Amino acid sequence: MKKIKRQKMSTDHFGLSTHDITSNLHRYGECILHCNIHISRGIHEFDNDIVLRYACGIANSGGGVLHMKNEDYRSGVCSKDLDIWWSGMEIKLAEMISSDDICNYFDMVGNYDDADLYLFIKSAEHICTIDYHSRLPTDTATHEVSYQSVIKLLQRDESGKPLSALPSIPTNFQYGVTNEYLKQETKQIQFKQLSSRNSRDGKGIPDKIRTLISKYVTAFANHEGGHIYFGIDDDQAAVYGEEMTDQEQERTVKLVQLKMDVMIWGSSSFSAQRGVQWDIHFSPVQSVPHKMNPRVVVVVSVCKFPGGVFSATPDSYYVNTKTQTVDCWSFDQWKKAMLNPFRDKPELHGRFIKLPFTVPQAPLVFSLKHTMNSIKAKLFTEKSMKFAQPHHFLTTIDCVDTRSLVCSVVDLFSGGRHLSLFVNCWGLSVPLPSLQKVTCDLFIVSETQGCHLITFATSESNTIWAHTHDVAAHLKYKMVALGGCVSKFGITTHIINVKNFLDVKGDFERRFYPSHFDMSSEKFDNVIDSLIVTMAAYQPVDFTTLNTTTVENILSQDTYFFMLTCDQFQLLFTQQFTKELWVHSPPGAGKTVAAVQFVQELKRRGSQTKEILYLAENELLCSYVRSFKICHVSTRRDFMNASVDTFSDIKNVIVDEAQNFKDRDGDWYSAAERLTKPHESSSQQTTNSNHLERHGFFWVFMDYTQKVHKFNAGLPSIIGKNNFMMSEITRNSKEIFEYAQHFMNGPINVEKMSLADNMEELSNLESSPHLGHEYSSGQSVEILKCDKEHLKEKLFQVLSNIIDSGVSVDDLAVLVGSKQDKPEITVGVMPLTSNHGVEVDTVKEFSGLDRGTIVGVDPKVNPEHADLSKFILSLATRARDKLVIISTSDVVQRKLECDQES
Repeated sequence: MKKIKRQKMSTDHFGLSTHDITSNLHRYGECILHCNIHISRGIHEFDNDIVLRYACGIANSGGGVLHMKNEDYRSGVCSKDLDIWWSGMEIKLAEMISSDDICNYFDMVGNYDDADLYLFIKSAEHICTIDYHSRLPTDTATHEVSYQSVIKLLQRDESGKPLSALPSIPTNFQYGVTNEYLKQETKQIQFKQLSSRNSRDGKGIPDKIRTLISKYVTAFANHEGGHIYFGIDDDQAAVYGEEMTDQEQERTVKLVQLKMDVMIWGSSSFSAQRGVQWDIHFSPVQSVPHKMNPRVVVVVSVCKFPGGVFSATPDSYYVNTKTQTVDCWSFDQWKKAMLNPFRDKPELHGRFIKLPFTVPQAPLVFSLKHTMNSIKAKLFTEKSMKFAQPHHFLTTIDCVDTRSLVCSVVDLFSGGRHLSLFVNCWGLSVPLPSLQKVTCDLFIVSETQGCHLITFATSESNTIWAHTHDVAAHLKYKMVALGGCVSKFGITTHIINVKNFLDVKGDFERRFYPSHFDMSSEKFDNVIDSLIVTMAAYQPVDFTTLNTTTVENILSQDTYFFMLTCDQFQLLFTQQFTKELWVHSPPGAGKTVAAVQFVQELKRRGSQTKEILYLAENELLCSYVRSFKICHVSTRRDFMNASVDTFSDIKNVIVDEAQNFKDRDGDWYSAAERLTKPHESSSQQTTNSNHLERHGFFWVFMDYTQKVHKFNAGLPSIIGKNNFMMSEITRNSKEIFEYAQHFMNGPINVEKMSLADNMEELSNLESSPHLGHEYSSGQSVEILKCDKEHLKEKLFQVLSNIIDSGVSVDDLAVLVGSKQDKPEITVGVMPLTSNHGVEVDTVKEFSGLDRGTIVGVDPKVNPEHADLSKFILSLATRARDKLVIISTSDVVQRKLECDQES
């Protein structure tokens, strides 16, 4: 490997000295580890290899700083001692990252006579491993595997080969003679002579075999299998045998067995069996000189084995974020982390793109193609850059002077693009205990001045500095390990005493990092992208955010994340402190995702499960949300019929699919809103009600284009309300969206209000529904006609064809027009599956849910009570990929076929 000359990092080169770093070590928002080193010794002496372990751990865990205490700086060492020591380290570090461009990963600051040396480490772009403990064969020897070859081994899912597929073992071995079948070493045959040709001392042969077989076993098993012949000279391929007694042969078998047992064969749970994956034979050597003891050729055979064979768990480390210790991966953890970048969900590629993360432990995240750029366009407006975001967070700060101070600090970053974010708001939460003297934490990313974490506090102390460091280090780890940022950047920490404010402009301009960490336009975009990912990615199983999940969950084979749409991000980011909000959305834009995300945010802020009520009209949607166990869930009818005390603890109410509600059981809206306001007897009535803790949130999600029934929904006028419009649809394929558009353009008939006034109220909102992707399923919407007598037969035929095409029953639903139709249809489709039947429900009860394939059966409504166009819209938008509608009515058929004259 090419030797890389170390550049001495003096004050002149970087404007940075070890003294500067030591005195400001608390200012680095990084993972910082400490160790002692002896530069006068070899890299593996005096525990010097701790540098490799710690550097590996930091590189695998988002990057950071390694503080190395130089124990030899007063021991007469010179520049050459450091050069030799560091050159050896560089070679090992380059091997660890599978590259020789270590200048892009490591920056060492310090000289031989410094008491402290510092190694700034950027995140690796794949899992770093110091020793793989695995080999591959050549025609004459074996060699250590590389990162690329290990990946191929771990991914290899082809079947292995039995021992019988190996070259045959000769039955006759003559002393001093080359066997005609064993004239040359190959990738499947290796020779090793352990006993001297004339030696009569066979002591230690079993232990030598045990020691040597590891590299041959892994090499052969990782290739095509092979034999290791002990007792054949590898110079002339002449047979001399090994001098072994029967007892030594028995001991050899036991030692080899033990060695095979501790080796890893594809998985830590697999145990290789003698006679299946490996074997050992002792063949007597003929014509041994009479003065010598009997000799044998020991043949250890290994089959080809898929998935990689390792003599020990690879030496790969990570920083445990809970204990701040450097731990070694278990084999199964390491294997998951190694293969993590190659995980995918090809079935999602039509609608979404896979974000191209390369950092170790990176999550599998899918996004709409334009989401990142759309969110950035919203974030970087002239108005948004002028203030700290979310802007309404300032209202939670009591002191007016402190609010002004925050704004004045943000003004210091007015040059170039910049983003100022309050920490511990939605999407940017840090799981640390709050400190009474800390007012708030502000994270600023500036294109010209880098990244800064600023803590506004009423005093300055070691405790607050520790808090500031921990917040910054947590953000850095999340942005790199979870957000995928591989650029070199650092976070500098600051404390501003709000009671004794001093000019801090000069402090923001100081350099704390090597110049390679300076911000650039490209780095700025990478940092912002990673920040958005950590805020906006969520797990579709329960809508938990990427920011709150664990590494173990991230690396799980079945775990993946979606990015919120730009609409959803804007809703949660800009409106998270709005107490009362009406959210308008077309079908398929993700109302329920946003609603549950906000419930999760309320939980993060300290609200108890019993203090949050999720309210919906249909029980099926309630059951779905109830399964997350994050809040109290109720249908409107159960809510109105419950006793007064049932909801006495509720402080926050989230109403979903409000267009489906009815006021036939009473004024549900007033009853729900009343829960979010302070009780008459509460002493909080005298305090400022604008504060977060003063009263709860009341958010209403609705879509009037899906208001099928013509009854009063019990909703008041939206005039004077806070309104937010979501318009980006992601659920439906292009074919289904284009079909549904025919039914989206009806008038919005909101009771108790003037249509003109309310449309004017909504005129400033981006209300035109549009598809957020270009995915086409290739399946046109099917509108089928049949008579009433043959409806069940036709449905059975349609469902049979769908299931036979490979559609999972779990991703299929049959929706009928009324409850009266449901029992008969349910019985009719039961024979299609053996385990459980196809899901059958009404369009109304299925509101808010979806399936990949929807079959609508005989859609119909009472025209006095419901709107057929909106009914069809609600039915059609339940389908993601395939929609089939079977009708028995000529009138409905024409409507389904989008005949505008019908």
